[in-house]
Amino acid sequence: MGDRLKIDEIDAKIIKILLLESRTSLTAIAHECKITVTAVRTRYKRLWRDGIINGEKMLVNPHCLGYRHIVDLGITTAVENEKEVARFLESKPYISEVVGPTCKFNFYGKVALKDLNSLHGIIEDLESNSKIKHVDAFIWAEAVNIEFPQNLMVRPLEPEKGQKNYKTVLTKHEQATCDIDEVDRKIAKILSENSRTPFKTIAQKLDISTKTVVQRYKKLRESLLSRSTITVDLNKLGYKALANLYLKISNRSKMSEIYSKLLEIPNLIVIIRLIDNYDLYCALVIDDFERLFESNEKIRRIIGVEEIEVILVPAPSSWPFNLFPSLIDSEFMQPKYWRSYAPDY
Repeated sequence: MGDRLKIDEIDAKIIKILLLESRTSLTAIAHECKITVTAVRTRYKRLWRDGIINGEKMLVNPHCLGYRHIVDLGITTAVENEKEVARFLESKPYISEVVGPTCKFNFYGKVALKDLNSLHGIIEDLESNSKIKHVDAFIWAEAVNIEFPQNLMVRPLEPEKGQKNYKTVLTKHEQATCDIDEVDRKIAKILSENSRTPFKTIAQKLDISTKTVVQRYKKLRESLLSRSTITVDLNKLGYKALANLYLKISNRSKMSEIYSKLLEIPNLIVIIRLIDNYDLYCALVIDDFERLFESNEKIRRIIGVEEIEVILVPAPSSWPFNLFPSLIDSEFMQPKYWRSYAPDY
């Protein structure tokens, strides 16, 4: 199932460094790995050529653009209708991503909303299609600080002894919309697609000074651009599947302690607070099913975890997910479609 490519400890260390900060200079990487800059460059190009690294992204915080709510839609249809329903879903401008099928839903769709009142209209619109049986909504309670690339094990590199994972600050829904102009948007758009783009190159594209780009970049990193990372093919790192874990928590006042315990589990790379049916969503990448059973047992023993539902899907070929770059586009900010659901947009 897995298509793991052979890499050594230095390759693994380069990957880990860039997962945490993709704009890390080759000089800094060389110093950390105790090799030459030329050797780093050669290895980096090879990791790209082999498809282990397949992107350089900056992840976008949708809250800064006024999108307060992210919703996963679980869409159920008959197997024989999947192709037709897939075309229908892809025609909908409000769905930013369609994936599937999974063992529970035929499709997952993702939407970003400024007003949660819009959700009812969206579900009605989807269920108006006679081929769609039902749409389930999983509402995120946060949209940034959800990924933990430091938890991904890149073998043969072993986790550092005594290493601790610290949970970043949870998203606040009252967070103010960012005060950004068209130049900021253009800089953010370029970096969301290629995070290692040199500041000088951006300046030349936009016909502004490099100093201006640097100043605006620093401001954007404090708000709109929540993470600078590379994307990797988890299959080529030896992972066979991704387990989507939906958790019910008996006492949500213990959420901080539960977070800390979850982050002690290797390869648990995403945690999202949810609203309604489940309290937490976690993503766990697995290289064999014995580790899935071990991790599931560890989670089950965490005080406060009441119930776990597991949905297995293939390991992603590109992670971390770059979910919201399209929200940066000015013309996307107020699409005509939304006005029928949210007149105050």
